[in-house]
Amino acid sequence: MRRMTSLQFLEILRRTLNKVDARLVNHGEKVGYIIYTILNAVGGFTKDEINELALLGILHDIGAYKTEEIDDMMAFENSHVWQHSIYGYLFLKNLSAMKEKARPLLFHHASYRCYKELGLTDDDVSGLIRLADRIDVITNYSNAKVCREWIIENRGTLLSPYWVDKFLNMPNHKEILEEIESHGYLLKMKKMAEELSYEFDEIESYLSVIAYTIDFRSEFMVLHTVTTVNVSTSIGERMDLDEQELSNLHFGALLHDVGKIACPVEILEKPGKLTIEEMEIMKEHVSVTQDILEGVISDDIAKIASRHHEKINGNGYPLGLSLADLTLSECICAVADIVSALIGQRSYKDAFDKDKTISILEKMRNDGELLSSPVNIVIRNFDVIMNEVSQSSKEVIQAYQSIMSEFEVLLEKYRSIEI
Repeated sequence: MRRMTSLQFLEILRRTLNKVDARLVNHGEKVGYIIYTILNAVGGFTKDEINELALLGILHDIGAYKTEEIDDMMAFENSHVWQHSIYGYLFLKNLSAMKEKARPLLFHHASYRCYKELGLTDDDVSGLIRLADRIDVITNYSNAKVCREWIIENRGTLLSPYWVDKFLNMPNHKEILEEIESHGYLLKMKKMAEELSYEFDEIESYLSVIAYTIDFRSEFMVLHTVTTVNVSTSIGERMDLDEQELSNLHFGALLHDVGKIACPVEILEKPGKLTIEEMEIMKEHVSVTQDILEGVISDDIAKIASRHHEKINGNGYPLGLSLADLTLSECICAVADIVSALIGQRSYKDAFDKDKTISILEKMRNDGELLSSPVNIVIRNFDVIMNEVSQSSKEVIQAYQSIMSEFEVLLEKYRSIEI
C-alpha cells in the first residue's frame, strides 16, 4: 500500500483514540468537528490551515496515553491537567510533521485569565481548542442550553472573548450545540472527514506518532515498534519481497501494537511474570489491534498487524493459526516482533546479547513456532541488521530523550499555574 487516504487515516485515528478511555469516546473527533465548523464560518483561513487545526483538535488529548489525568480532563471544570497537555504538545513537536505548530496543545486547557501570565494573545488557537473541548464536555454533562449559558458566563474569565464572540456570532451556533448534544453531528462530521486532506508523508508521520506514543507509555517499550518495523523491512528486502509487499509489511509492523493503547501501564511495566489473568489482558491487545484496523485498511496490512503472535505450529494466539493460514509477510512480522522483544530491555529482564537471542530464535525455529526462512535471514545477517536497527532508532531515542527532559522543564514551569 503506497497510499492511504485521509479518510482511512482519520478512521484509524478515531478508533485508536476511542480505546484510551470510555469517557473519551468520540471526544477528539467532536472537538475537531467543532473547530472545523467554526473556522469555516469565521473565514480567513486557508484549506490547509483548517485541515491542520481540525487535526490538532482531533489529536488534542493524545497526551492522555501517558497520564492518569482523564478524570480532570473530562470534568465540567478542570484544573490539574498540565501533564497530558505537555505530553501531547511534546509528542507532536518531536515526532510529527506538525513540529512547532503543535504549541496550542500545550495551552489547550488554559483559562483566559492566565493568558497574560502565559504570554498568549486573545486569538491564540489554544483558546479555540479549549472552547471546542468544553462544548463537548458540558453538553455531555448537561445540555445545549446550559452549555450556551456557561459559555456566555465565562467569556473573558475561563474562555477567550475572541473565540467566544466568533462562535456566538455564528447564526447556527445553537444548532451546533444541539447537534453535539444529540449526536446529530455524525453525518456532517463524515462529510468533514471526506473533505480533510493530508499528504501521504504527513499521514505516515501521524501514524508513527500513534505507534510511538503507545510505546512511550512504558520506558521499556520505547524502541519496540521502530525495531519491529526495521527488522521486518530488513528481512523482507533480503527475501526479495516486491514493493507492494514491503509497503504492506512496513505498515503492518508499524501498527502491530496499536491495540496496547487499551492495556494498563501497570501490566506493561510489571517487574516479573504476569499472572494468568494479567496475561489474558495483555493478549487482548491483538484483538484490539484488529478492531482498530479491520475494514479500514487492506486486509493484508490488518492481518500482518493482528497475527504477529500466531505460531506456524498453531500454538499462537488469538486464533491458533498454523503455517497454511499465514502469509510470508505475517510470519516475517512475527519473527521481527520476537527479535525486538529479545534484544530490548523489559521491566522483567535485561536486553539479551547476540548469542542468547540467536539461541532462542533457533529453538523457536526448531520447535516449529517460527518460520525457518526469516529466522535464518536474521541469524546469518544479525550484525548487519542490528546496525541498521541502531541507525534507524537514533531519531526515536533522541525524540524520547527530548520529550522526557522537556516534560520536566515545562511541568516545573507551569504546574503552579491554576488553569
